[in-house]
Amino acid sequence: MGKSEKNVTIEPGIVKLPSGKYKVTLDYGRDEVTGKQKKTHKTVDTLKEARALKGSNAKDKGINKNTGVTGKVPFSKAVADYNAFYESGWSASYTVNKHNQEKRMLAYFGDKDVKTINTLDIEKFFQYCRQPNEQFPHGLSNNTIQKYKTHLSGIWKFMLKAKNVYGVTENQVSEAEVGEIHDYQVQTFTAEQLSTLLSYITHCEKDHSTFAMVGLCGLAGFRRGELCGLQWRDIDWDNKIIDIQRQRAQIGSKVLVKVPKMGKDDGQTREERKQRYVALPDTLAYLLKAVKQQQEEFMEQEVQPEDFVYRTKLNIARGELPRPSKIDKRFRELVERCNKVQANKELAPLPVIRLHDLRHSYISICLNGDVNPLTVSANCGHNTKVNYLSTSTKRYWHDDGDRTEIVDFIDSTFKDTNMTILDLSE
Repeated sequence: MGKSEKNVTIEPGIVKLPSGKYKVTLDYGRDEVTGKQKKTHKTVDTLKEARALKGSNAKDKGINKNTGVTGKVPFSKAVADYNAFYESGWSASYTVNKHNQEKRMLAYFGDKDVKTINTLDIEKFFQYCRQPNEQFPHGLSNNTIQKYKTHLSGIWKFMLKAKNVYGVTENQVSEAEVGEIHDYQVQTFTAEQLSTLLSYITHCEKDHSTFAMVGLCGLAGFRRGELCGLQWRDIDWDNKIIDIQRQRAQIGSKVLVKVPKMGKDDGQTREERKQRYVALPDTLAYLLKAVKQQQEEFMEQEVQPEDFVYRTKLNIARGELPRPSKIDKRFRELVERCNKVQANKELAPLPVIRLHDLRHSYISICLNGDVNPLTVSANCGHNTKVNYLSTSTKRYWHDDGDRTEIVDFIDSTFKDTNMTILDLSE
């Protein structure tokens, strides 16, 4: 064998082979049981790869020396430990939300050793979340990915409290970038545009569940979950108020009945549970009574107090409740049908907005109409103790549940809307 064919030591731990490749000696320290050094070798193509591999091995040895952790700790085990420690203090809906997020985390990281997951890996995970795939057909929004980051950061903080168990030495999530964020630009209907949609549904929509969808969100400021959670017993026709006690919220594939947004499931008072009273103008009552009548025709019996207000004809036929996640699409399709009628009349189309934008529209119409902002806030479930208010107002103003001003304003605003419900049964 010629000299050119001998192994050449480039530096301690790296040898160049006659083939031109590089052999790296990887030292995993001394086995605690046998006392022998644990070494192995790996061959790579370039010196750059060899040095990177050697540096990674040295970093692992440093972690092992500082933490005492020499074995692999799978990400799946860290998640299981995190849940076992904290889950008893979580509400049912929060638990479902956490587990739903962990499905994507486990699909991506699986049993990868937590010591080897770095900030770049976390950022690649966020990119993975944005892209639809066979297992998860819908990519995640910016807002949802921010929640995933908070969840992952919590897992890393948990592991850092027990470095000798998991071997992590820093929170790899804290510096991870979630990617470019584009804030959604809210669009709203004017009172005239909402009047156009109300007129359309009463003249053209055979399924009166659209009356509840547009009426409750556009004329009362309901959120989607509150729309799905409203029962007939919550409506006080005589006093012209609706009692918002619950929402039906969808988290992943599960639908839960819980208190309104920001409320505590175990709250002892209405304020803690974020329950509130919403104005019931005659305009909305007219639509809801039509919904009730059609439901009774579909079921061939009277609706019961515990029956839900928003149910489509198909839902009733199948004996099921609507899934909240499907309602946004249904609203979009409704606006598109309305715009076809507008086009046939050579009239301007309505902007194709989100269902939640109906709530924004309602609030804007009320505030632009000089309705008391505190009453509007209380009606819509917002915090009335905001910083721009005077100390006396923040401290001493309390919602008395009177919604007369809003009732009168909405009825006067939409008094000329053509909402004669036509018989479309044929």
